[in-house]
Formats: sequence, structure tokens, C-alpha cells
Amino acid sequence: MDYQTRILPTRECLCRMADGQVVERADAARVDLLLSLVAGADMVRSAIYGPLQSVHGISEGKFSLLMALYGEGPKLATELAATLGVTAATVSVMVKRMLASPDPLIASEKVESDARARRIRLTESGRTLVEGVLPDHFQTIRAVSDTLTEAERETLTLLLRKLIRQS
Repeated sequence: MDYQTRILPTRECLCRMADGQVVERADAARVDLLLSLVAGADMVRSAIYGPLQSVHGISEGKFSLLMALYGEGPKLATELAATLGVTAATVSVMVKRMLASPDPLIASEKVESDARARRIRLTESGRTLVEGVLPDHFQTIRAVSDTLTEAERETLTLLLRKLIRQS
């Protein structure tokens, strides 16, 4: 989907839809807010993760896993699942696919205290890749966020965190 060209309904259109319906006109503003939030999040994700996929062949999920290992060091698969907000099965599938690569970015090692558990860590190739993509990745993030002033970025961060905490 091309998030740059997606057209959202206008507030006026939403109000017209609300007229005569069970919903109140004030709800049109709420709908407008959340449609804009979702569209903005989609656009930002596409701008930030698109280059990682197209240039480096790294999906958002793979990059998140690599960044968790890069930032926090080796982790059990269950810890990775909790960190990434996905199921252990999702991490298991991702790890198996990544280990099958000709030059794996991660390694899996048995845990002495639990034969079923695996500790996942970055390989040297994984560390090199992460360190190689981070400058461009952060530049992309800066470019997207530079649309807002510093005060707007701080306000938006606070507002988004408030929404996240309430859900």
C-alpha cells in the first residue's frame, strides 16, 4: 500500500456521515483523530522500515529481533518474545529461518540448566550488519520526525504514551 497517497475522509465528510446516525457529531472528531493516527503510524513505519527491507532484505520483525539482541545482549527465546511483544512460536519460526541463512546473523546455544531452552545471540555478521544500517536508519527517523518542531515532538510523545497506557 502506498501510504503517501492514501486519502483519508475529511472531518466534514465524517460529520456528514454522523448526521442522522446514532453517533454524535463530536464522534467525527474522535474518528478523524484515530484514522489520522493509524495513517500516520502506517506512513512512518513504511518510511522507516521500507529501506531496511528494500536495501538490506531485513523485515521489521527481523530488525526488531536484531536490535533487541544488539541493545540488550543474548536472550532466551521466551525473553525475546516478551521484548518484541510476540508469541514464543513467532520468535521460534523467525529464529529457525534466520539460522538457516548461509551467513546467519544470529546463533542459538543450549542453556545448561534447561535442555529445551535456547539462548539467542548476534553473530559477528549480525553485529556488523546492525552497526552498518544504524546510521542510515537513524537518519531516516530524523528526517521523518523533522517535520515537527522539538516542542511538537515532545508533546506528541507525551500524548501517544498517554494513549498507549490507557489501552
